[in-house]
Amino acid sequence: MKVRALLVALAAVIPGAALAQAAVPQADIVVRDRREQDRKRVETYVAAILVRSESQLARFHQPICPVVIGLPRPYSTIVEKRILAVAVAAGAPIAKKARCSPNFVVVIAASGSDLVKDIRVNRPGWLDGLSPSEVDALIAPGPARAWSVTSLRNEDGQGLRRSSESAGSDPLAGKTVLRVMSASILKQPTRQDVEASFVVIDKAPTLGLTLRQIADYAAMRGLAHTRPPAPGGAIDTILSLLDGVSTPPRELTGTDAAYLRALYAADGRDAAVTERNAITRRIAKGK
Repeated sequence: MKVRALLVALAAVIPGAALAQAAVPQADIVVRDRREQDRKRVETYVAAILVRSESQLARFHQPICPVVIGLPRPYSTIVEKRILAVAVAAGAPIAKKARCSPNFVVVIAASGSDLVKDIRVNRPGWLDGLSPSEVDALIAPGPARAWSVTSLRNEDGQGLRRSSESAGSDPLAGKTVLRVMSASILKQPTRQDVEASFVVIDKAPTLGLTLRQIADYAAMRGLAHTRPPAPGGAIDTILSLLDGVSTPPRELTGTDAAYLRALYAADGRDAAVTERNAITRRIAKGK
């Protein structure tokens, strides 16, 4: 029996069979188109929230120990626990002990701008590595600001050290050096470690928000170098929480969680542009 005759016979026995047969290639086209749209959507998302870096993307390698200042203690404890839960889900290291040295500081301040001014004068070490223009940007008006103190380390996590060798045996004697152990064309021998993260949120914009919203916003900004997307865009992210939108996200979005998982799935030794592309691919694949 010829193929056409067979299809006609099937259509008579199974109503809609011929229609289903014809729809198969169309369904394939829709799926491919959707994947392409998803990849473009993810590319737009990553470009909107990622703080650009020409070297490497920084992340925590040391256990995270959050502390929240500016909320009543029962509330701050809830926010701290939620930040730790987000970190665990992302695959980031967390402190196991109840008492630990805080390295993830969240402050709910009457004026974040005034607080940064005070930090610049009285605790300049909290702003190590930031240029004067970057500090000025933190002081500028806005509902929130975030920054991290980072350090350059080698592939084994060792930082800069002063060489102790005698001058006769080591030309670098007495100088601060970073010793690297590997030579690879695929990986860099260095990484950028977040030593401490600071997230400062003005108190007024938090009125009416839930503790989960505040915690997830802080986690998204402190666990990674991210920024709120431009207002008015269609980016689905907790980072738009303080933009004055009518229906802000109730918690970390699925894409936000996927971004953090993708960031912490890598060891941080890739170049920034390579890792941005890898994060985009990973999110688009739903990993």
